[in-house]
Amino acid sequence: MEQKINKQSIRRKFLERRDSLSLSDRKQKSLRIWENLKKEECFKQAEIVLVYMDYRSEVMTTGLVEELLQSQGGKKVYAPKVDGLDIDFYEITSLDELYPGYQQIREPEALLDKQFTLAVSEGKKCLVLVPGAVFDRELGRMGYGKGFYDRFIHNFPAITKVGLAFDCQITGQVPRESHDKHLDMIVTESEVIK
Repeated sequence: MEQKINKQSIRRKFLERRDSLSLSDRKQKSLRIWENLKKEECFKQAEIVLVYMDYRSEVMTTGLVEELLQSQGGKKVYAPKVDGLDIDFYEITSLDELYPGYQQIREPEALLDKQFTLAVSEGKKCLVLVPGAVFDRELGRMGYGKGFYDRFIHNFPAITKVGLAFDCQITGQVPRESHDKHLDMIVTESEVIK
């Protein structure tokens, strides 16, 4: 119980830090994060990119998703949809395919022929962009407490996991539980943690 209270207070503290960034700061920092991400080999080589649609004060992804959809690089883009306690990802070809869903976050329709599955990922370089409340230098992450991404990552262990965070979201060490999954990389506006 004590760990749960501790996690909640840490989460609250770092979300307050993130929330205190002005909209223009978040835009500028998000652009720098995308530039840093695009230089990374795992991103350049990815054939499938699973994105998240930014919510509240998260690192903004809408512009990056638009760029991916319009580029001729041939990367397939999948966006998440909450289904009960899980998230599933579905291929999108336009931002117009997203509608307000869980917590009013933009989500795609749950079309089975567009769902990201182990069969779809087979033999492909896949990368998932992961949001969160707080991250650490040992590639630990604390989300918002629902475990959506931990469960998803557990089911797709071969996928490259990249956390997107502002510098103000990085701490020495995040409390961990056995089900918490490590990331492969964290990209901020000033550094890439591997």
